[in-house]
Amino acid sequence: MASRLLLPAVITAVAVVAVVVSGAGADTRAELDYLGTMYETAAELSTGGETLRVVISRLARIERSELVTATDGIRASLEAGLELVEAGPPSDTLTATNALYRQAIEAWTVGVSGFTSGILAAADDPSSTVVVDNIANALAELRAGDRIYADLVRELGREEVPDPVGPMPELVMVPAEGELLTLSLAYVEASRSPNSGIALRPGLKVASIASEPRWNVNPSEQAVVPSTESVDFWVVITNGGNVASDPERIDLTVGGAGEPVALIDTVPVLEPGEQTSIQFVEIPVVPGGVYEVVASLTELTNDTDFEDNTLSVMFEVSEGGS
Repeated sequence: MASRLLLPAVITAVAVVAVVVSGAGADTRAELDYLGTMYETAAELSTGGETLRVVISRLARIERSELVTATDGIRASLEAGLELVEAGPPSDTLTATNALYRQAIEAWTVGVSGFTSGILAAADDPSSTVVVDNIANALAELRAGDRIYADLVRELGREEVPDPVGPMPELVMVPAEGELLTLSLAYVEASRSPNSGIALRPGLKVASIASEPRWNVNPSEQAVVPSTESVDFWVVITNGGNVASDPERIDLTVGGAGEPVALIDTVPVLEPGEQTSIQFVEIPVVPGGVYEVVASLTELTNDTDFEDNTLSVMFEVSEGGS
């Protein structure tokens, strides 16, 4: 009997709660929506702070692309938070909350941008000393953002402020405790480590040369082209560096029997890891002739390894058949 009486009471209580929630004023719902969005953006930034600390712990061995990708992701999360605070709070009750979140996001944005550019500059120019101060200033901004965020969390604890969807996430952007200049010196040293892949590393390479008709290699390790009066060549250029290349001149020379041939073309911009094929067509040859084809990036002035900028192949044109 007691259980029968209890069930209607529970149902009534749930119904009352539902009525209270659904009956909340428009201002209250707007405040809860605002705080919910703030919570979501703060959670993303909390993950970003963890990512930044992992990246920094690997400065001595990380690739440039990893660093840039990680910090670009953090900046995207910061932009999402900035959109929220720029729209403004839905009520005067959240004015202070909005102002504190804006200040924290602005400080973090300056800090992340300054830290990223400082580390890249430190790796690209090992002689630079100003980068130490620049990175220390960026760390100061990150630390200021952390302090302001802590003030924000305390502000949300006031009775006048509606409770957010849950406790605001722990959010720390500064990568470590300690004196800022000391931290900056350590990060600069790590970014300049021989094992670090942060420094700009141009890396165009003449990867291969192929012919049409296609050559084969005989038992004497001599490339042999089937009997023909002209040969086409495809030169494959790859970008093995970590920075996009500029358009570069490529020279192809074919010397041996007959008059030498010299041709020029342009390698387009290549992103890291990309490759392209440059075609040189209808180069005259004579059956039985022996030639050397040389492909070279002759005007390249900035490269990690100049030895792979040239590739040559000796080949013979068969006198008959294949």
